[in-house]
Amino acid sequence: MAAVVLLGDINIDLVLDIPFYPPEGGEGIATHQTVALGGSATNTAIALARSGHEARLIGRIGADAWGRQALSDLVGAGVATRWIGEDPAEPTQINVVTVGASGERTMFAYRGANAHLAPDDIAESAFEGVALFHLSGYALLQAPQSQAACRAIDIAAARSIPVSLDVPGGVASTIAGKVLSLLPKLDMILLDGADLPRLLHRPQGSDLEPMLAALLAGGVRRIALKGDGAASRLCRREGTDSAPWFSTAAVDTTGAGDAFAAGHIHGSLTGLSGPDCCRLANAFGAVAVTRKGAGIAMPGLQDALQLMAR
Repeated sequence: MAAVVLLGDINIDLVLDIPFYPPEGGEGIATHQTVALGGSATNTAIALARSGHEARLIGRIGADAWGRQALSDLVGAGVATRWIGEDPAEPTQINVVTVGASGERTMFAYRGANAHLAPDDIAESAFEGVALFHLSGYALLQAPQSQAACRAIDIAAARSIPVSLDVPGGVASTIAGKVLSLLPKLDMILLDGADLPRLLHRPQGSDLEPMLAALLAGGVRRIALKGDGAASRLCRREGTDSAPWFSTAAVDTTGAGDAFAAGHIHGSLTGLSGPDCCRLANAFGAVAVTRKGAGIAMPGLQDALQLMAR
């Protein structure tokens, strides 16, 4: 299998199951609590490592117990951690994730050490012999991490390494300017259909096709689109492929998009066709929503293949 570099957040998730959301000033009494490793790039790295790839994660943790736990979990999951730095002042990021009765998650976060990843923290050695560089859009939220992300993209471009970018739900408007400026350097962008108008500053409900065409005209070569009706889509200038979603009972949607990204990355690196890439990505995401939390609960290739076989 291939070596993949990933850059993004490393955090600890405090996941609380709540039966309903209280009004401001009220109280939401959780029915279940989980503390686990998380972070968009972290989740994708674990899914890729469990699929046989060498996943090299670039990130930053605090000099605290949570950071040590994160490193231990990453090593246990088979992720290469030598490019993860330790911040002497900022803590490891903690996310409070609430999961409602439908399985949908809502996240509150202090980005801590992650946001302090600097350009000088990006070692070119991480990119030696690498087949793909994957960037989480959270890394574009604020400097110096956003500057570090751009340096990593430039290193990848200089080595002709394809770059994929996952645009997380909820931050598309915030990072839109940076994303659009990076389009010529991207091989693939992954995002939800509902985030397309936010990314392009169009009214909600706008026709997807002109927006997809605008992204492709901006230079990106492939668009992996989640949340597009009953199917996911992989759009290129020469045409569009798709595959229907799998029907599973959602327990927790945390990490589903990160798993979806891992499926597309694996499919791309192993030469799968467009429809097969979509189907595999859908299977990764479908397995993820049947599990509590993300991190070490992330699926691998065999989990996805078992679902597809059923």
